[in-house]
Amino acid sequence: MPMETSKLIFVFVSALCFIIIPLFLKNVRRYYLAFASFIYVFTSGWIFYHYTGLMLADLPILGLLTVSFLERRRIRLLPHPVGWPLVGFILLGLLSATWAKQPGWALAEVSKYFRMYLLILVLLDNIRSLSDLRLVVHWMLIGFLIESLIGIYQWKFGALGIWFLGERPASRIDWRSMGTFYVTSFYANYLVMVLSVALRMFIFYRPSKLLLSIFYGAASLLGLLAFYTTYARGPWIAFLVAFGIVFLLSFLRSRYKIRSQWAVPVVLVGVLALFIRYHNQIFAQFGESRRVSYEVRFTQYDIAGRMIMRYPLQGVGLGNYEENVGDYLTQEERSSYLVSVYLGMVHNSYFLITAELGFPGGIVFVLFFITIGLTILEILRSRLNHSFIVNTTLGILGGVIAICTCLLSSPDIHEYSLLYQIGLFCGILLAEKKLLRQALFMQKQKKGISSTHRIPIL
Repeated sequence: MPMETSKLIFVFVSALCFIIIPLFLKNVRRYYLAFASFIYVFTSGWIFYHYTGLMLADLPILGLLTVSFLERRRIRLLPHPVGWPLVGFILLGLLSATWAKQPGWALAEVSKYFRMYLLILVLLDNIRSLSDLRLVVHWMLIGFLIESLIGIYQWKFGALGIWFLGERPASRIDWRSMGTFYVTSFYANYLVMVLSVALRMFIFYRPSKLLLSIFYGAASLLGLLAFYTTYARGPWIAFLVAFGIVFLLSFLRSRYKIRSQWAVPVVLVGVLALFIRYHNQIFAQFGESRRVSYEVRFTQYDIAGRMIMRYPLQGVGLGNYEENVGDYLTQEERSSYLVSVYLGMVHNSYFLITAELGFPGGIVFVLFFITIGLTILEILRSRLNHSFIVNTTLGILGGVIAICTCLLSSPDIHEYSLLYQIGLFCGILLAEKKLLRQALFMQKQKKGISSTHRIPIL
């Protein structure tokens, strides 16, 4: 009964938000941009096959594609540089379906990456000004704030009862929060990506309106508390690594430095209060009580390694690791209860992708993240200085470093919402690069304007 009810709610919300309401709006494009920037945190949809189907987050993408089509805009199909490895990954995934035990599973996983690719395209085309960029970033943080509040509520009181938006049953939410994500670690991985942006904007960016500072502060402090409630050790470590790197980078150039002096003591007091109150629980996550879940990962790495060595060039097919893993167990592993519980995952996405797509797929997967880093570097090296773009970019840098670290030990990457968040980061970065390029072109057309002058388009 709940499943059928969820489908009816999905159809009603979809029709209302993406068909009826847009008929009465003057700027449908910005409406869809706002929705695309936060609705993905709610993992509801109409599942057709192997955990994929028509998701709520797909609808604003289709809306933005329709807007671009009606305006007869030419969408750039291979945005440089992230487009090339992503398209290569999709093609490898499609090819792997020809030898996979479950071809449909491979195609279902390809569809997730293809939708991430479409998201990047529509964001690049429809973020056309700094106002659009602010809209996307702020709605991304609104979604983050909502998810943080949901997680904090679950931690204190249990399930909220919004199963129709992706929340798991109350029996699955006991001592760790998971928001509207499938498992706690996925929720923690999402939080660690966007928390980096929220903290960056709160501490290092000085907006013109006090209300925005309060908004950034609320997202940062509530996000930190929600992040704690996940009790996710890997993401905690990833956050410290990422924040430390970006914090050190902030002292290299004057335009990276702290602009909001009072935000620093606020965050420090908040973190100190959290640590004093819950330090025993924090240390307990690294103690003997959770040692077994840590040690089983090394067994999983061994199993994945055997699969990689068996099919080093082609892999077993995207999304087909679980279907094949039983063939690579030792006799001792077959009798292990813990191995059987975690049999379908690797807890290392780099190993997982290489096992499913061979070394070519693993290389392209890593190359995709490298191109994100190159895009960030290009933006930060721009001669034009705009504080919002600089700080958003550095926040995204922290989020990318964090998720790349999480993928070393967290549950695997095949999660729609996490892929969507990575795509959202890519779309924002490419749009920033486009805006800076346009502003630089305008600057060159104006005589007597200094290289640091802020151009009206920004």
